[in-house]
Amino acid sequence: MGWETVKTFVRADGQRRVQIFMRPDGLFSFGEDQRASDYYGEPCWTPFASARSSFAICDSAETAEREARARIAWLNERSQIST
Repeated sequence: MGWETVKTFVRADGQRRVQIFMRPDGLFSFGEDQRASDYYGEPCWTPFASARSSFAICDSAETAEREARARIAWLNERSQIST
């Protein structure tokens, strides 16, 4: 079993997203991605290289979300979209 996306937050401008994951070991993590274009010019998501979005290992999805909100400022803006 691989990593399962539990929750996704997309910044209002659509250029960044944060995903909360359940890991194969039953723990939770998060990661921030940015919008980019692939070799053919098609839109895709790529990891956003930043110390603040590094993966944390948490005991629950709620803890992972709190950790992400503490590290990524735009998650606390009202204009973000949750799926």
